[in-house]
Amino acid sequence: MSINISYIRFWIFIYEMSINFLLQATRIIHIGNYDDTETRMIYDYLRNLDYDILNDYFITNSVLNYNNDLELYIEVVNKMIEILEEAEEYEKCQILFNKKEESLDIMKNIKEKV
Repeated sequence: MSINISYIRFWIFIYEMSINFLLQATRIIHIGNYDDTETRMIYDYLRNLDYDILNDYFITNSVLNYNNDLELYIEVVNKMIEILEEAEEYEKCQILFNKKEESLDIMKNIKEKV
């Protein structure tokens, strides 16, 4: 039983770190004072989130201004697409656009079930 509790605590920690990173990315993008390293880190993070975490974002509301954390994720993705378009990194834009579509599909599918 303790293994299961440890496993659950580990994933709670990962999720909390995940939303904290997303909030930090929002702050960096909003201020506009970012460098290539920060842009790459944010891009890598957004690109590598899997379906399960995106789904968890939809059912979690950590930031009161949003209905769920997935809305915040989509907002950060949109801003990163703008930043990458300015840098003419169109392949990365397409990858993030696909992640955005995946997120919108999650929202649509869950809302249809309700």
